[in-house]
Order: sequence, then C-alpha cells, then structure tokens
Amino acid sequence: MRNTFGALLAMSLMGHAAQAAAPSEREAKAILTLPKGSTSLGKTNDGKLIGAVQLTPKGAGYTVLSSAVGRHTNFGTQELIDVVTHATGAVREAFPGSVLGVGNLGFESGQKIPWSVSHQAGRDGDIGMYATSLDGKPLVAMPFHAFDADGLATGPGGRRVKFDLPRNLALLVALAEDREARVQYVFVAAWLKDKLLAEARKAGIKSETIGRLSELLHQPTDSNPHADHFHVRLFCTVEDRLYGCLNKGPVRAWVDPGDREHAAAARQVASILEMTGKGSEVLQIRALERLSAMGAASELDAILAALSSDSKKLRKAALATVIGLEDPKAADGIVKVLPVVQDAGWATELFAAIPQLDTESLLPLAERTLASGGIEKLLHPKALKGAGPKVKIAALAVLRDHGNESHVSTVLALAEDKDASVRKAGLDTLAYLTCHALKSAAAYRGWLSKAGKVGAMEWIEDGLGGKKTFAKGMHSKDGVGRLIKMLDSGKGHVRMCAWRALVKLTGHDEDWRARPPARNRKHWTSWWGDNAASAQLP
Repeated sequence: MRNTFGALLAMSLMGHAAQAAAPSEREAKAILTLPKGSTSLGKTNDGKLIGAVQLTPKGAGYTVLSSAVGRHTNFGTQELIDVVTHATGAVREAFPGSVLGVGNLGFESGQKIPWSVSHQAGRDGDIGMYATSLDGKPLVAMPFHAFDADGLATGPGGRRVKFDLPRNLALLVALAEDREARVQYVFVAAWLKDKLLAEARKAGIKSETIGRLSELLHQPTDSNPHADHFHVRLFCTVEDRLYGCLNKGPVRAWVDPGDREHAAAARQVASILEMTGKGSEVLQIRALERLSAMGAASELDAILAALSSDSKKLRKAALATVIGLEDPKAADGIVKVLPVVQDAGWATELFAAIPQLDTESLLPLAERTLASGGIEKLLHPKALKGAGPKVKIAALAVLRDHGNESHVSTVLALAEDKDASVRKAGLDTLAYLTCHALKSAAAYRGWLSKAGKVGAMEWIEDGLGGKKTFAKGMHSKDGVGRLIKMLDSGKGHVRMCAWRALVKLTGHDEDWRARPPARNRKHWTSWWGDNAASAQLP
C-alpha cells in the first residue's frame, strides 16, 4: 500500500489481526491517506480520478482523434492507459502498420463529460473500430462511423468502408486474454458482436477466450448501441477498491475482485471508530466517510454503534454513512438502536432516515409502528413525547408511498389522532390510498360505507373523475392516455393514483418517484407511443 496502512493490512490478511485494535493517531492518518499514483474513486458515472495519466496523442498502434485531444479527454488511470496501448500494440504486431483511432477517455480530474454519462472515474474509454476499404485495403485511424448489420459504414469523404473482422477480433482477444487488463465490459452493437463471435469460432480461437468474449461484449440498453466504436470499461483495481472505487454490474470469474483485501481494509478503517481521546472525533468522521465511499457494508455493525455516540457530529456522520451504504439490513439496525436513544430530536431524525433506505422492510416496519402499542415499543420513554408524533408522521409517509387499500382502516384511526399534525398526515395518506381527497376522517368513513367492497382500480377511476374523465372507461387505450396526462398533476395523490393504475393496466412498472413529474410523464408518453399498438389491456 506504500504506507503504514499497507503494513497494518498485511497483518490482518496474515491472520495476526482478526479483530483490528484501535490504531494510534499516526496509524489512523496513514490508513486514511490516499496512495500515490492514479486512483479511481466512486462509480464510473459518478466518480473522480486522482493522479490521472495522459494517453499521449500518438503511440505505436494508435492515435487519439483530434476531437478528443481538443477536448482534453485523453486521461485515465494508469491501468486504462496500459490497456489501450497494450491492445493496440498487439494488433499492430499481428497486422503491421495498423493504427486505431482513440476517442474520449476522460478529463484529468475525472469530472462529468458532456459526451457521455460515464467516463467519470478514469476506467472507461472509447476506442475506434478497424476498417478497410471495400477492396480490402486497411484504413488508418478511421473516425467513428456506424457499421450496419452487413458490417458496412459510410466513412470519411462519403466512401463506403467495411468492418475489419480479423483486426477487430485481434483487439478484443488481446483485451480478453490480458490478465492485467481487468476488463468488465466492451460495449458494442449486438449485430457486430454476433459477427465477431462467428469470426472467433471460424479462426479457431480457444473456447475459453470465446467464452470470455461472449460475456464481455454487450450492447447497452440505456444508450446508443455502439456500432461506431468500442466502449471499454475496467473493474476497479484491488488497491483502488480499498479507497473507495466502486464496481457495479456483473463480476467475471477470471478477474479477482479483491473481496478479501477489501474486507480487511474496511476492518482497519472501522477500527478508527474505537479510538478515544483528543483529536479522535475528526479521524472517526473521516473514517465513516471512507467506509461510505468503500461501500463497506461488512462494517455495518460498527457504523450503527456510532449512532449512539455522545458526539452529535459523529452521530450525524454515522447516519449519513448508513444511508450511503444502501444495505438492506440497515433499517433493522436503526430500529434496534432507537429504544436506547433518549433524545427526541435524534430519535425522530433516525426514524425519518429509514424511508431513504427504501428496503423491503419499510412497509412491515411502518405497520408495526402504527399498530396499537407499536410506538411505545419502538421509542425510549424519554423520547416518546417529543418524537412520537413525528415518528407516526414518518411511518404514515411510508404507507402513503408504499401502502394499499388494506391500510385504510389503520390510517383512518390516525386521521382522528389527538395531535393535529398526525391528523393532517393521516388525511394526506388517505388521499393517496383511496384516490379521494376528503376533508375529515368522518367524510372518509361515510364515503367508504357508500362505496362498499370494491377494488382499488374502482377507487382510482372514481377518484380521478369517473365517467367525466374516462368516457371510454379507464381500461381502454384512451383511458391510458388520460392517465399519462395526470402524471405531472399539481396534486401528489393524483400523480400516485395515475401511476398505480398505469402499472396495473400496462404491466410497465416504472416507479414514478424516480423522476420529476414532467420527466415521468415524458417517459410514459414515449413508452406508450412505442407500445400502444400491441398493448393488451385487462
């Protein structure tokens, strides 16, 4: 690791420190110090790059396209630079004179680049495709032009060019067989992948390599198909993971992710939380930030313990880390902490954080909290008076967003609570659950007695206007169109009810909470435009 952290980590890996002791201040600072050299941090679409390495504009086997040079997007980790130079060099050795055009890698700082969602952490790079003229003459550093299903493209000057299967396959084989490359993906159009795999079988490439290529080559579902260039994505190095580099997506059996080293490093960082004495608080907060960056869910118990710290700053840092980890066990962990928390404000903040975790345990937790006697079991007696109403409101918010008609009776009782803020939250939740915005619990009871035992879809249709809105019925293509128009309504319960109906009618489960209302409506409008003709509504 090039520092004291390396020595401490080595001890842990050799079994001398199964449970890391609290480090000295000097050791803690070493543990938290970033290594020298290029370091990729975060996810590829939301990360940063420290100590970036520049891919020189020209090298043996490649040239960086002028557009990328002008944008200053020819930077990455040392590993990415090595991958590009090694793979293009291998092709040049097998096919003398070959020169590949290289596009965007990333900015020196690893910040967002306007031409790509990813490329932010130094592990992504766009490299060109080898091409020939129609008569088979190899082209040098061809700019990016999309190849069709026949492997043809309109190249520079409007001339037709051909996808060079042998050289492109040689490039990809070099990537797949390089033990140091740690390639996770090569994004490429499905029709070109099929051609490359067929060429690999024809060329007698060994089956293990073909298997790797089959896994690595992938047409993305959320961007252009990549018919004009290859997008190479690398896994985090084992070392970079120890400092906050985050992999996302499938693992590859031939690439060691470094889980053992990651767990040992997380334990060493978490040991800082056990420090005492002057100056330890600052280091502990930095340790929590590092554990969050590492995605160190293995140390969740140590982080949860910090929620009960006497230090307000440390408690808040621990809560931010718990939320950042997005671990499904975190919600239950907070629930276990709550009964010992005597401060009403902190108890309220802890419970209010649980919905941010968005785990499957949210709904059962809200049900338990709002059941008779549930709030008394959840909170410390000293926190009950001040935190009780706010915790009820937070639990009602869970039912509002995740509940169904079976929760109406529970919410009705809370709409008559002695606390005015709880009553208001109860009425708001009832509007979401029933799709009717009434002014009192009594009004809801009267409406329910008249409505009788009907299903949720009947409640939705009636609440959103009935025949006046859905002249052809809500279960019609016209009804779907009208529901889509309600997705950016100024009334939250209307948006929610319209979304629930759309999911039920179309089977397209796209969570409306993931986007602003206008974007949500735009998404559904586009999706329905593509699928209305073939849709079979219940």
